[in-house]
Amino acid sequence: MSPILCEILLSGCMINSTFWRRTHLVQSFSVVFLYWLYYVS
Repeated sequence: MSPILCEILLSGCMINSTFWRRTHLVQSFSVVFLYWLYYVS
């Protein structure tokens, strides 16, 4: 489930890269990081 969400976030970030570049990148990165922490612990 985690890789699928990561893929969706990455595709969304790529689509909106021109408009929401920095904000979307930070948001997606934080979500992926939180999921990674949850999986590790």
